[in-house]
Amino acid sequence: MREAGSNAFPGEAPPPVATFSNRANTFDLLSAIYRLRALPVANGGTYRISVSTGEEQFDAVVRAEGRELVNTSVGSFNAIILSVRVPGNRRANDLRLRVFLSDDAQRLPVRLTARLNSGEISADLASVAIENQAPPASVTPPATRQNPIPPIAAQPNPGNASAEALSADLPFTVGEQLNYQVYLGGGQQHLATMSYLIRPRTTYFNRDGLLLTATAQTNELGNRLFVINDQINSYVNPVTLLPFRTEVRLQEGRRRVTNTLTVEQDRGIALTDKGQRIEIPVGTHDLVSVLYAMRSFDLRPRKRNAVSLLVNGRPRALSVDFVGRETITLGAQEIPAIQLALTTDDPENNRFGVRLWVGADARRLPLRITATTPLGPLRADLVVLPSAMR
Repeated sequence: MREAGSNAFPGEAPPPVATFSNRANTFDLLSAIYRLRALPVANGGTYRISVSTGEEQFDAVVRAEGRELVNTSVGSFNAIILSVRVPGNRRANDLRLRVFLSDDAQRLPVRLTARLNSGEISADLASVAIENQAPPASVTPPATRQNPIPPIAAQPNPGNASAEALSADLPFTVGEQLNYQVYLGGGQQHLATMSYLIRPRTTYFNRDGLLLTATAQTNELGNRLFVINDQINSYVNPVTLLPFRTEVRLQEGRRRVTNTLTVEQDRGIALTDKGQRIEIPVGTHDLVSVLYAMRSFDLRPRKRNAVSLLVNGRPRALSVDFVGRETITLGAQEIPAIQLALTTDDPENNRFGVRLWVGADARRLPLRITATTPLGPLRADLVVLPSAMR
């Protein structure tokens, strides 16, 4: 045991000695993780748990040692570090096990580490599946359309949570996943894939929010021209869709960019992880959140929409202008669409000539994105299911 206050988290008052005894029950390795998640973890607390591997049983001492920001493929988490020691069992104790639990109500095990003779190993959270146990809400069938937009191609994903988590006024729901194939020029073989995913509404960095994730990767064919492996995580207010945190990891050829922005929308400030302060207009979006915000815009002819967008560390005024209605072809589908022109107040950025086609129905699905790049014209098309699969 320890003296009271000897393991307080930095900047916090020393806690009392907190000991949890569970010697009357024995857990296997899997249920032990769930038991740790249920502990009333106190700063600097010490807990005991009895664990059986089937062949041997031992008593472990678990201690809350501090906090750490843990970056995983499904997002970043403020995590509580639990060290696991096994007095009387040298082989198990030498593993120096550590469990990183998200510092929120879910207590997700976002990372596990252990020390072996060959070095430290680490296992990070790769996905989160939240099953909706509530009865499904009744939905009024939409009016019959001659050319309805087919369903998007989506795989089971951790964002498949209740649609009631979002306002009914929004044209999308939690769990929506949009997958794109990217083509160069008039080529028929795609060179890269992009994906947009709406993860569950929950507490992120002590705030109610949604996690919007965008990824882009070149495939084997695309890597011959230019290697891309990008991911942007946008944590947004679930009502306004304005970001309060943006995490960027870019690998584009030899270019590497890793940064995190903390956004204080009400004060008009964005702070980088390198200490830079950026003045922004209140209501500024990032490159991911703006795509979802645009789907809620009034996209009628002669209606001009504008929004503040943070690009390369500088806020820009982004104009979203109605170009016209047309029918585009995606795979074997003919889909009614609205073409939009995206321009900023920076002429240098407008050289890309970005155009966006969204579905003409209430979902406003982003169907196609085109731009002009140094490699040539690029086109990203939404992958839709064949009509026979509807």
